[in-house]
Amino acid sequence: MNGKIGAWAFFMLLVTVFVGTACVIPVSAGMGDDSNAIYPEFGVEYKQIYNTRNNLPNSPAIAEGFYEVFDNAGWGCNFYIGDWDRDTQRWDWDSDAAHVDSVDLVFWAGHGDDSFILLDGLLPVLAWVYFHDCNWGDQDLEWILLHSCHTTQIPGEFKAWPHWALNGAHLVCGFDTVGYDYAEDGAAVANKLFNNYKVRHAWYFGLDETHGNDVWIGTIGENAACGDDRIWGEGSVIADPPVDSEIYRWLFQCN
Repeated sequence: MNGKIGAWAFFMLLVTVFVGTACVIPVSAGMGDDSNAIYPEFGVEYKQIYNTRNNLPNSPAIAEGFYEVFDNAGWGCNFYIGDWDRDTQRWDWDSDAAHVDSVDLVFWAGHGDDSFILLDGLLPVLAWVYFHDCNWGDQDLEWILLHSCHTTQIPGEFKAWPHWALNGAHLVCGFDTVGYDYAEDGAAVANKLFNNYKVRHAWYFGLDETHGNDVWIGTIGENAACGDDRIWGEGSVIADPPVDSEIYRWLFQCN
């Protein structure tokens, strides 16, 4: 039995969220971008064995399926990290430049909730990556895929004090509701990314193959135009958007 991770006609809801009352001056994103279209790069991380004992037996297969499709397509893999490591600094604002923000696309499979992903957690060692401690996209990252429960349920968490997780990244894809630990998900999403699907549609239709109508898939974007992105080499990618207080959210119900 697969554990929780945290019709063609589908329902889509677009919400604009304004965060805070202070005047926010838009800034440029992606100042560390390299030759994305020539040599795109990705990273994969997963967690299977948790100290909390709520393990996810299929996380390795999910991650491996995603990795194999991208590797076979010629993308460079900057990191592939599993159970042996639970360093939150790879994700946090002050040190992500060598890890999560060093690539164009990141895939994560593991537990999560509406304000964090969980690398592991049990006192006295906690490994929670809170979105308000992240700063994704000011160097390179365009798209981040979070195979975790509830991760896109509260859009404002990606632009919350003291840091904005959505800080140049184009899209964050996750689950609005619970999600489940299906081994096929990683490869299904990755294959659609290389078959002319927009990023947010590849995420939804890949997960729709395994999930039922009790599951809602969410995508958060810096702006509406980000929703038209395809990955590098597979279609158009918008210029890195100005970072401001707006957030766009798309919801899709599985069939």
